[in-house]
Amino acid sequence: MNTTGGTVQTRFLTVDEAAQLLRLAPKTLYSLVSQRRIPYRKAGRRLLFCLADLIEWTRPAERKRRL
Repeated sequence: MNTTGGTVQTRFLTVDEAAQLLRLAPKTLYSLVSQRRIPYRKAGRRLLFCLADLIEWTRPAERKRRL
C-alpha cells in the first residue's frame, strides 16, 4: 500500500493482472474464487483483487501467525 499525505491508496488488480502476478492461468484464478480460497472483491460483475491481500495470501502460514 502506498501512503500519500496521510491517506492510504489501495491498488486493485484485474483477473489477468492477478493471474500474472501469481503465475496462474486466469481459469485457475476463477476456480480459486469460486472455492472462496483467495481474497477478492466484486465491483458489479467485475472481480478485483487487492494487491496487499494477494501478497498476504501468498505468505506461508507460519509467518502469518507470527505477524
